[in-house]
Amino acid sequence: MSERNLNPHAEERLAMALWSEDYAFKQRGGSMDFWDSRTPAQKALCVQIVTGILDAVEKNGRAHPSGEQP
Repeated sequence: MSERNLNPHAEERLAMALWSEDYAFKQRGGSMDFWDSRTPAQKALCVQIVTGILDAVEKNGRAHPSGEQP
């Protein structure tokens, strides 16, 4: 397996979660090979979601597992 497939970026990790059935049962190859198989619209959706999450982290911090605020 290539180094690229061992170190997927955030958008690819999201794609694996959103289309987990495809990733688990239909695709062949590694994680980044799966990313390469996504449509431009699917990739754009992942980029949009990750960008929103990163913006929220910067402005509002992270959630705590207990649900309590720091």
